[in-house]
Amino acid sequence: MTNKKTTEIVTEIVELLTPIDSAERARVIHASLMLLGEAFPIVPTRASADGASIAEDDGGEMSMLSARARTWMKQNGVSVEQLQQVFHLENGNAEVIAGEIPGKNKKEKTYNAYILAGLSKLLSAGDTTFDDKAARALCDSFGCYDQANHSVTMKERGNEFSGNKEKDWSLTAPGLKRAAILIKEMTKG
Repeated sequence: MTNKKTTEIVTEIVELLTPIDSAERARVIHASLMLLGEAFPIVPTRASADGASIAEDDGGEMSMLSARARTWMKQNGVSVEQLQQVFHLENGNAEVIAGEIPGKNKKEKTYNAYILAGLSKLLSAGDTTFDDKAARALCDSFGCYDQANHSVTMKERGNEFSGNKEKDWSLTAPGLKRAAILIKEMTKG
């Protein structure tokens, strides 16, 4: 660590940023914070294929999404508006507020609930690791928790999340892709 005072560090940063224009300064600061794994306000970006804005700053809690969550949104064409239809983001938490979880049966709904539990953690903490208790509670609240068959269902889960109930679950790359598809499915129309 350094023994420099905050004011000395700020002075050095200002000296480095002074020769470049405002837009470039914003990019440098944005990139620096991302490399440090810090949250920073969302910058308006581009429109998705359906015309919805992607990663726009709404001036509220959405501006505090982790860098990893914003990257996931951009890569998968998920808009702020779509997320707000499925999650309530407040005080660093992402709560599922959707009316229902898609699926033809309890098994599919359970998988989707676990995907949403992982996505909730990504949105709120920038991490895809989530605990079984939270995912089961989500299943229970949406009426898809089948106590008699839950462990069998989880053994047949596929590659969208890995882990187990004792050591926590984690969304994989296919799980993150599925999460984007699920959000788009849940927000059609």
